[in-house]
Amino acid sequence: MSNVTQYPNLTDTLENPLFSKSDDSLRAKIKDHLKQTKHKFIVLDDDPTGVQTVHDIFVITDWSKDWIKKGLSDERSVLYILTNTRSYNAEKAEKINREIVQNVVEVTKELGINFSIISRSDSTLRGHYPLEIDVLQDELFKVGNVEISGHLIIPAFFEGHRYTLDNTHYLAVDGQLVPVSETEFAKDSVFGFNTANLPKWIEEKTNGSVSSESALIISLEDIHIGGIGKIYEILLSANNNIPIIVNAKSYYDLDIVSLAVLKAIDSGKHFLFRAAASFVKSISGINDRPYLSADEVVSKDESRNNGGFIVVGSHTKKTTEQINELMKKYPIEQIQLNVLKVIDEETRAEELTRVCHLVDYNISSNRDTLVYTSRDVVIAKDKEENLKISQTVSSALVEVVRSLKVKPKFIIAKGGITSSDVATKGLEIKHAKILGQAIAGVPVWLTGSEAKFKDTPYIVFPGNVGETESIAQIFENIKNDQKGEF
Repeated sequence: MSNVTQYPNLTDTLENPLFSKSDDSLRAKIKDHLKQTKHKFIVLDDDPTGVQTVHDIFVITDWSKDWIKKGLSDERSVLYILTNTRSYNAEKAEKINREIVQNVVEVTKELGINFSIISRSDSTLRGHYPLEIDVLQDELFKVGNVEISGHLIIPAFFEGHRYTLDNTHYLAVDGQLVPVSETEFAKDSVFGFNTANLPKWIEEKTNGSVSSESALIISLEDIHIGGIGKIYEILLSANNNIPIIVNAKSYYDLDIVSLAVLKAIDSGKHFLFRAAASFVKSISGINDRPYLSADEVVSKDESRNNGGFIVVGSHTKKTTEQINELMKKYPIEQIQLNVLKVIDEETRAEELTRVCHLVDYNISSNRDTLVYTSRDVVIAKDKEENLKISQTVSSALVEVVRSLKVKPKFIIAKGGITSSDVATKGLEIKHAKILGQAIAGVPVWLTGSEAKFKDTPYIVFPGNVGETESIAQIFENIKNDQKGEF
């Protein structure tokens, strides 16, 4: 007998005629509704990759009242606030979420804006859940007298091939749908988990305080047969911040749910959302756009004559395969940052001096340069120590970025913690425009005037996204045809 696990076939599942409806008019209806009601969605993004489905919107990394007011003072229906809480411990994550809610409530009262909060997190189920949802619920009631009826759990992320079917969350791997609990992401040293069945995942994450039977379910049958009316009924029945599981395999599914959510909000219901990036695109009424051209992801000034810069902190198997493919295909300057040396106070300074000198020399000499951390994962005795190691390594990469004396023609950061720290601490970005995506799931920021290098395209590459050749693909298109399309 074979011991090989049989997983559902991706193509057969997605093409199931029972659940294959499409309707291009739905997104326009969402957009029109938001235009009429002026309701805004404020997305608290726990790492900078959550803009991987949207374009022509803004992200702020400073949640002071002045920056929130600036972010909410245009006609756009969505504003991202980068919190980076996935890289922090629970205590700091709670403090950040509470502070943001306090400032958002004060600013929205002043501006007369109605809003909902989306807690954007990982499509492979990592992050501070249920902590962030619980804190948001508590603080919204304390400072805004808002009673949350329920929180929708929507980890589907189609651009990254993540789907929720029959309440189980899957990642497509080699044409098969693999439960996310059987992937490397479930073994995360900080946010690991044991089940991809979302009701059971909730029970696991809440240590049994919320039973798997208590969650409300929005099934594909509800979406495709019952439609907006059925979803609306389910949402109206929600009370006491009950978890609501959303099954989804396409944007049609999310668009139907979004229209029902907006209808329920109009009826006086208040919801939170623990969602991946695809839902934000849907609920905000953001249309598709082509991937950015190579010319759009390269600086427009004299720095086009400098080298490009790729910085990699993520240590996932996928990332390692991607940088190996890049190094195999192209004569890029390669600099490995030794993790063991940068976490040791006695050797850190010498290692950073070595790397900083090489990077600056290469970029000023028009040599494209890759800096990547050594691939062996350093595991500590507990989650707090593992987070501390990640932060120490990330701070070393930040020092490399801060040391740059010349502006690279393009910047790519690979990994959630890495790209967030590079953005906020290395490039000192407070306000950026999201131009779009370089390839599926890979967003491009345009830095603001306050940044270390203003008006610079910054490519934010999630650690868990892309195929083996994806980084090489972006690099090749920039190098070979800066006026061509990706």
